[in-house]
Amino acid sequence: MAPEDMPRLPPVDPSSARRVRPTTMTPEVLATLLVEGDDELAAWALQSALAERSRAEVFDGLLREAMALIGSRWQEGRWSIADEHLASQTVTRTLDRIQPPTTPESRIGPLAVLAGVTDEHHVIGLSCLEQVLVDAGWTVANLGPDLPAADLAAYVGANQADLVGLTAALPDRADAVREAVAASRAAAAPGHPLRILLGGALAADRDLVTELDLDFAGDSLVAAAAFARRLAAKLAGTAPGA
Repeated sequence: MAPEDMPRLPPVDPSSARRVRPTTMTPEVLATLLVEGDDELAAWALQSALAERSRAEVFDGLLREAMALIGSRWQEGRWSIADEHLASQTVTRTLDRIQPPTTPESRIGPLAVLAGVTDEHHVIGLSCLEQVLVDAGWTVANLGPDLPAADLAAYVGANQADLVGLTAALPDRADAVREAVAASRAAAAPGHPLRILLGGALAADRDLVTELDLDFAGDSLVAAAAFARRLAAKLAGTAPGA
């Protein structure tokens, strides 16, 4: 998009940013801000959208569509690999800017442990899930990309996690997912049920999901948020180990 074609955006002024109409935000505007490395205005754009929609809805809609647009323009040769890489880095900085506020629930809620399986380096979705879970009242430990199954299991066991969220993008990560799931379940304390969630493109492999008997699999953060809220309510209303 040429500069002259860009919609007019107001200055990022904390005193006035909340008065911006969220409906002015489009995936194309956000994609351009990301590929230009402007995390300040990108954060403003997402905060504007968050004024009228849930975090999960904004991530599933505006942000996902902007990232898809970046990918398609890279595939078409309109944007370079450098542009795509800069956009990914900008998304990470932008997400840091819009983290949900800490609440008592996010400090004492049930524990979710998130990780990219071994060799998995695409974890923007994991960062989005972290924020969605915090909004749903969870305490979240995001252990980041490329985490060996043994280290994941050690953390899960030491901290009595209630939920493990994994991400995997490519079919060749299937064995890494199997290892992470098996190790996590083996590390869970007796009588302390552990639920496992899988996101990323590999979550569409229904055979793998059935084989591993996962509690949730999919790429919809709206659906993941609903699952997390139901689970948090169940954990709050039952005795430990139920």
